[in-house]
Parts: sequence; structure tokens; C-alpha cells
Amino acid sequence: MAKIFGYRAKNRNGKILTGSIFAESKSAVAAHIREKGYFITQIKEEGGENLYNNFIDHLRRSSLKEISVLCRLFATMIDAGLPLIVSLDILIVQTNNLRIKKALQNVSKKVKEGEPLSRCLGDYPTIFPSLMVNMVEVGEVGGLLDNVFNRLANHFEKEHRLNEKIKSALIYPAVVSVMASVSVSFILTFVLPTFVQMFDNFKMELPLLTRILLVTSNILHNYALFLFAFIIVGTFELKVAYQREPARKIIDKLILKIPVVGMLSRKIGIARFSRTLSTLLHGGVPIIIALDVVKKTTGNFSMIEALEEAQAAIKEGMALASTLAKSKVFTPMVIQMLSIGEESGTLDKMLEKIADFYESDVDDVVGRFSSIIEPVIIGTLGIVIGLIVISIMMPIFDLIANSGNIYN
Repeated sequence: MAKIFGYRAKNRNGKILTGSIFAESKSAVAAHIREKGYFITQIKEEGGENLYNNFIDHLRRSSLKEISVLCRLFATMIDAGLPLIVSLDILIVQTNNLRIKKALQNVSKKVKEGEPLSRCLGDYPTIFPSLMVNMVEVGEVGGLLDNVFNRLANHFEKEHRLNEKIKSALIYPAVVSVMASVSVSFILTFVLPTFVQMFDNFKMELPLLTRILLVTSNILHNYALFLFAFIIVGTFELKVAYQREPARKIIDKLILKIPVVGMLSRKIGIARFSRTLSTLLHGGVPIIIALDVVKKTTGNFSMIEALEEAQAAIKEGMALASTLAKSKVFTPMVIQMLSIGEESGTLDKMLEKIADFYESDVDDVVGRFSSIIEPVIIGTLGIVIGLIVISIMMPIFDLIANSGNIYN
């Protein structure tokens, strides 16, 4: 039975590789890592505790904004002619984030001992992205660290802007939905039962709509804490389960099939793939290594599978575009532009154009989504509250009508 294994490995140059893999045994993990040119230093089977730690680590990752500012400051100081050690010491003083500050202190200490900056940054994968580590390694070899950090700053700033646009589009609908749910739950739990008690005193037969809402009210009133705990625990368990490859594979494929959400997820994945690969190729990172880094940033398992197949095909001499064309993840336009970029020797520039196009497209889709979802939520809320009001008023009208009959 396949299990999840965490591993740590090094290559001949001392570069550290860490991660998790779904495999049948430790020997299978070791064989897979050796194929990449690395030597295993540690393999450990991951259980529930490790998955929990991975989840917590994910929550504690450095923000793109913090990393982009860090890269921009680094580039400015190196461009001004400051030595690497001095630049690191200044960054330590300037940084307010305690986790980043502590990591930079350890990085500075190791760099003073003669270790390469890229290797030191690679020891903190939850703070410094693998894209940054690989680009810095290329910059060290070529002596172009200032250019590398400037390009990294631009990359992370664009990624941050894209993420913020998506978040800002979702904040209003999320807040309205939560407030609406709380309001409706309050009405059903505390207001409706008061009227129902009054109707019971008159021994009235309640309409079907009122009876349905009364059942809902009783469920909320009697099991509110259980339902709340179920939602919290269920959300956490779903997050933890998403760390497992089989669950993630199923969830990601389902997401791509959801109308609007799937289309938006695909566009975001393509934009990140293009921007990251463009940055790496422009920096001189070999495409095989670059694709390894890109796989960690795309976010969707279907795209990761397509990139893994592309890696294997490229090793056999095939082109990137023709390989990705076999997958259903990338659009024909992307495949065509990649093909042109490969034929003209301008793949990095073509990828940058693809990223610009899809980031702009995502911005438009998010804007349209926001303009549509707001009236939909308000309309839905109006319908729900309207049904509650009707369910209360119908028995009242019946009561009034019966009272009139009595007097007549």
C-alpha cells in the first residue's frame, strides 16, 4: 500500500532538497530521488502528526509581500556595492518579521563561515520559496545577484498583486454570506419558535412551509454547537487531507470541473506557471530544474502531473509545447505561443507575455465575478428572509380569518 514519505537529500554541490512523496516503500523513494542526481540523507514515513505539522507550516509561510520587499532591499544594497555580509546584517535590522529575522541571522552566520547564500536560504523552505533559492544560485554563479533579486522582487510583487485581487473579490461575498447566515440562523432559532408557540396555543394546523422551517429551527436550536463544531473540524480535516496526494488529486480535478471556479483556477495556474518559468529561464536555470520549481507554485495537481510528463519528455528530446499539448490543462493559445517561443529561441519572453495576458484576464474575470455575485447573494438573502416572513404571516392570516368566522 502506498504511503507518504518525507525526505531530505543533497547533490554533489551540496544543494539541499526536501519534500514529500507518495510511494510504496522507502527504497522506492530513494530510487526516485537518486534519478534526480541527489543522495538521500533522511527518509521518514509521514503520519497524521506530520500532516498536521505540514498544515501548520503552510499557515506560517512568509507572505509574498514580505519576500518581495526583502528581495528589493537586497537588490538595492548589492547594486550600491555593499558586501553580501553587510547587506544581510542590514536586512536583519530592517526586518520586523521575527521568523524571517531569525532565519536571516542563521543565514548570515553560515555565509560568514563560507557557505553559499543559496544553500543557506534553501535550509528554510517555508520562508524562502524554491524559486528564490534556485535564482540566487544562478546569480551567484554568474555574479548577477542584484539583477536576480530585482527580477525576483518584480515576480513576487506581481504574484502578490494577483493574490490580493482574488482575495479582495472574495471578501465582500464572504462577509455578506456569513452575516446572512448568522441573521437567518438567529431568526430561525429565536424568532420563529416564539410565533410557533403562539400558534400552538390556538391549536392551529401550520402550513407546510411553516412546518419545514420549524423543523430547520429545531435542528439549529438543538444541535447548534454540534453543527458549529462539525464545520470547524470538517474544514480542518479537509485541509489536512489535502496534504495527501490521493485526496489532493481528486479535489483538484473536481475544482477544474466547477463552472467559473474551474475556469478561474485554470487561468491562475497558467499565469503562475508562465511567470515562474519565465523568471527562471531568463535567469539561466535549466528547464528541467526550472520545471521542478514551477511544479511547487502552480497549485493544481492536474497541472503538476502535466509538468512531470513534460519533464520526462524533454529529457528524451521532445519540445515543451508538444508535450503540454497532450494535457487538457493548457489552452491551445498557450501551446501555440510556447511553440513559437521555442522555435524562435525566445521562450522566456513568450512566457512573460502569456503571464501578462492571463493575469489581466484573471483581473477581468474576478471583476465580472464580483459584479455578478453581489446581487446574487443579496437576491438569495431576500428570498430566504421573504420565505421566513411568509411562513410566519400565513398562520397569522389564517388566525385572523378564523377569528372573523367566529364573530360572524
